Amino acid sequence: MTRISTNQIFDRSIDAITRNQGDLSDIQQQLSSGKKLLRPSDDPVGAAQVVRLTEELDKITQYQRNNDLLQNSLEQEEVVLQNINNALDRARVLMIQSGNGVYDKTDLQAIGIEIGSIRDEVFGLMNTQNSNGEYIFAGYQSQTQAFSFDPSSTGKKYTFSGDDGVKRIQVSDAVSIQSNSSGKSVFEDVLARFNVSITAQAGTTSVDSRISEQAAFDRFFTQNYDAVTPANNDYRATILAGNQIQIDNIGLGTTVDTLSFESGQPFVFEGIEFTVSGGVGDSFDFELNEPEKNNVAETLNQFFEALNDESLSDADFQESIADALVALDNGSKSLANATSSLGGRINVAQSVLESNLDLEIAHKSARSVIEDVDYAEAVSELSKQETALQAAQATFSRVTGLTLFDFIR
Repeated sequence: MTRISTNQIFDRSIDAITRNQGDLSDIQQQLSSGKKLLRPSDDPVGAAQVVRLTEELDKITQYQRNNDLLQNSLEQEEVVLQNINNALDRARVLMIQSGNGVYDKTDLQAIGIEIGSIRDEVFGLMNTQNSNGEYIFAGYQSQTQAFSFDPSSTGKKYTFSGDDGVKRIQVSDAVSIQSNSSGKSVFEDVLARFNVSITAQAGTTSVDSRISEQAAFDRFFTQNYDAVTPANNDYRATILAGNQIQIDNIGLGTTVDTLSFESGQPFVFEGIEFTVSGGVGDSFDFELNEPEKNNVAETLNQFFEALNDESLSDADFQESIADALVALDNGSKSLANATSSLGGRINVAQSVLESNLDLEIAHKSARSVIEDVDYAEAVSELSKQETALQAAQATFSRVTGLTLFDFIR
């Protein structure tokens, strides 16, 4: 027979009450906080999973902020490019109008005033800043103005001052998206009109040339211009007997074409119209000019100067119009490509945003299953623990009241 001392009775009773009070307190905390994991020891595996899920949710929250910043940046750039494109469309109309033979110098100067305004507008848009004061087209040099203007320059007056760096923003674990476009690729690296120049004459009395079929010449230029060996860009035209003229590539030493020829009458070779006066054996040399690049502000400025140059001949002015139109068309193509790229990046950003939202819902649901309290179960457990505590307290009261004197009475 086991003998239990009074101290043991008290200790066991107090321990039971304390344990029941602790269990009741835990249930009350679960109900008040909505969480069934009050400490890692409640469910070590579940607690570790909750930590990982919380970390993933925190990352997704940051990715969503990044995505918002990215889309704001891309949308601002899209608006700027659209405004520049609208300005160039208006400039193109004015360029075509200026080629109207009935316009006098006063009319051309009036067009020049509007072209100058468009040039200034485009220049300002190319130097657009975001809300942080950064120049969005300056590449990595975002604290420096992307394009600068030097009125005293004898060459190009509008030049690019940034670099070709592009920034990327992380929008998910696996995806980072370009957040800006460099002005170098969008505006600066725009090809000017391809052209040729007469380099030498032998026996001919006069040689005139002009690009009469730009598309045909552009194809020929693109296929034949040699940036590595300049000599391969030199050609010689030699007048032959039988009313013919032979075109040879000097660098390659090959005959390119033989065409019908009549002195003083124009003939066309690959989109280039030549008018030559001479006889059999006479020749002249011409070369494909090195491709030049002009940003759209510089193109507009060059045409502005042509409109205000009263010494310019009609033929030279028509060439200026042709130069400006080709450069402007190339600039518009570059803008279209940049806008298309923007649209693609915006679509990707939106798709990633939606994917992140789905992941967020899934992670929150998984975390809720692990840590959130089941109120029906918790209320039932609360009632159970209250009953157990009441029983422990009643038992303690009864047991501690049993003494030898009670039996003597």
